Amino acid sequence: MSRSGIAAVAAAGLVSLAGAAPAPKAFVVMLDGFRADAVENACAPNMQRLVAGKWQPGYACAWSFTAKTVPDALASSAPNHAAITLGVTAAKHCVTNTSAQFVQCDYKKWPSFLARIAEARPGAKTLFMYSWKADELLCPHPKVEFSYGGTRATKAENARWGDAYARDLANGAELERRLASDAAPDATLLMLDCPDHGGHGLLDGWGGGFYPYSTSYMNAIHLCDGIIGRCLDAIAKRPTFKDEDWIVVITSDHGGYANTHGLFGGHATAIPLIVSSRHVRNGRIPGTPHNYDVAPTVLAHFGINVSGLALDGKVAGGETVVDRKRPLSDGLAVYMPFNSGVKGGYFGKCLKVAAGKSGGGGVRLKDSEKLKFENGADFAITLWVRMDVEQKGDPVLVCNKDWQSRNNPGIAFCAAKCTEQVKKRGVVFIGGKTGGKSSTDVGTYDVEYGKWTFYAATRGNDGVLRLYQGTSDGRLYCIADDMSDIVLDSGLPFYLGQDGTGRYGCTYNGFIDDFALWTRTLSHDDVKRIYAAGRKGLALGDIPK
Repeated sequence: MSRSGIAAVAAAGLVSLAGAAPAPKAFVVMLDGFRADAVENACAPNMQRLVAGKWQPGYACAWSFTAKTVPDALASSAPNHAAITLGVTAAKHCVTNTSAQFVQCDYKKWPSFLARIAEARPGAKTLFMYSWKADELLCPHPKVEFSYGGTRATKAENARWGDAYARDLANGAELERRLASDAAPDATLLMLDCPDHGGHGLLDGWGGGFYPYSTSYMNAIHLCDGIIGRCLDAIAKRPTFKDEDWIVVITSDHGGYANTHGLFGGHATAIPLIVSSRHVRNGRIPGTPHNYDVAPTVLAHFGINVSGLALDGKVAGGETVVDRKRPLSDGLAVYMPFNSGVKGGYFGKCLKVAAGKSGGGGVRLKDSEKLKFENGADFAITLWVRMDVEQKGDPVLVCNKDWQSRNNPGIAFCAAKCTEQVKKRGVVFIGGKTGGKSSTDVGTYDVEYGKWTFYAATRGNDGVLRLYQGTSDGRLYCIADDMSDIVLDSGLPFYLGQDGTGRYGCTYNGFIDDFALWTRTLSHDDVKRIYAAGRKGLALGDIPK
């Protein structure tokens, strides 16, 4: 091979200029309680730099903010810690809830990805650093070093930061030192605990909440991002870095809602997955990856054939997409700025839904039952909403289904509903599915009574439904769930403030402004652009092309 050919291959991350294959290395971070939308809402410049593909020259990033936790166990730590490390779901690893169940797993049948690397590559050093003491029972192996941050956190650090902070900081400082040395581990799994503590409100009495507006939660994420950043800097400054082939993976065990998790419906189950290496392309990982994709992804990076291991996870990052930029007018089927409506709208005038004596009311979108949607079920809805009073019953903002049964075909953007263990009534999106199967609920978003709030829902051809809330403080939240088998065409028209029959007995009591319906999906950047423009006083129709 010519010198220029070697250089070209080396630039692709396949061999070094000396002709030897670069040594594979892995830095994996498991953030406890880290919601997918916290990546953008928190002060997390190091993770944001990874997502942008700007960590180091030659390294790109494949990412997803619609990744999911294990589908067959609650969105809690133990089953998802096991899934991340072993690459299988609860049906195989048998860890369904409490930490004591770690002992029930057959680790000979399902060893951790660290153990598999240690067995496949004699001499490889593997390290599991954790801050949740229960993890000391997870995937034991004689060739994997286990290290608990609580043994290094000083009393002064505990007094200043609280035990979760101190453990994470102690682990981070030790790992930073080791990554900069000749004794650096070849593969490291670092578990950071304090986002979960922040969400539960256990840090410094700041109050909590897994929504990214929580001070405790924000501070915890910022601290973890700093630990990650210092470890990344230590890796990049290694004298042998150019002859090493690193993969950096970041994911979470669960998100949360209010002060809890263990829920379905998006808040707790939607998590990030970030994969940075020289072997991926910048872009979004399509569909719904899972946190148990971490193990096969790292194993494949070390040249281990995962096809015969019966893992549930898949190698992530082999396929990425960059959302095509399209004019906002493209596919816009209905746009209603309500310029002749009532006073007091977000942009001037707005719609006030009038309830009939026995249901009725609402606004029918003319001929909307005839709309043809891309890929049969791709759509996007954006609108601004103000509710001055708590809604009675389960009225809808936008709906084209017979709301007498949630499982009927069509969709319902519900103005006030309780889901799962969430007792507070809020905005929920519900989609009917094929074959009369139980519908999928994505929610609940808290209502800002008396304030204009932005909402959006969009489904793409990968089947993922993304539900947004843009609050009055300028934060845009996003949760997601799989709606690949949604039945969008109900045969009924769309209504505002009523169901698709126009006769539902409970009508929405509030205001709607700047409503839009597309027959195609909107990208994440599209939704951010519409919300940001609205915050500046620009309605959808006034946004420059």
